[in-house]
Amino acid sequence: MKTSRPPMEAEIGSELFKFVRNVIAHFPFYNSWDEIWISKGLVNWYKEGQTIDRFLRKYAGRQEVKYRFWQADIKRMTYLSISFPEEYSEESKIYIKDILSEEEGIKFSMILMRQIIDTQVIKE
Repeated sequence: MKTSRPPMEAEIGSELFKFVRNVIAHFPFYNSWDEIWISKGLVNWYKEGQTIDRFLRKYAGRQEVKYRFWQADIKRMTYLSISFPEEYSEESKIYIKDILSEEEGIKFSMILMRQIIDTQVIKE
């Protein structure tokens, strides 16, 4: 993926999915995407430097990243953006919806999974 797509997209895609998966798996007490929030204290309650903490330390304060994907099957461009929290501290509440909306998250995951599958299937 890192060789065929822009590097930032490949890196963020992988790390973003690990981040979201781990937040949902380790903090499963939310009813909807828009309610999910974390803080540095919550993330590091057991141990610092795990996947969620590493993602937030690496990307906090960075500019928004915008993507566009051509979907040949529907002949349309899909646009989405990933925003990063301004700060990652004990006091800040970071909502996943502010990083990526639920709809855009689903689109992003489906498009990236499709690209990966397309590289694995031999077309005759």
